[in-house]
Amino acid sequence: MEILVEFLLELVVDGGIEASGNKNLSRWIRYPLMVLVILFFCAVIALVFYMGVSVYTEEPVASVLFCLLGLFLLVGTILKFRKLYMTKQPKREGEGTSGEGI
Repeated sequence: MEILVEFLLELVVDGGIEASGNKNLSRWIRYPLMVLVILFFCAVIALVFYMGVSVYTEEPVASVLFCLLGLFLLVGTILKFRKLYMTKQPKREGEGTSGEGI
């Protein structure tokens, strides 16, 4: 059962990341995949922060470590998201209006 869940999550998350970054796919496919991947990462990060807050009364050191881990994951996710979706793609040779191909 564990292998099946791991396979399905890997297929959905990794496939969603790769497919959502592909500009050749329709927007109707890419955007729901982006939302699904973003929701998955947000849920994992929120769970780590929740663990950090809920453990605070019993183990303050573990709480700080969980919060630092959540912060690290949050920053890494934001940087990866910006790199994958917000950067402009460089123009390939032969494209544009430079007039070289005329």
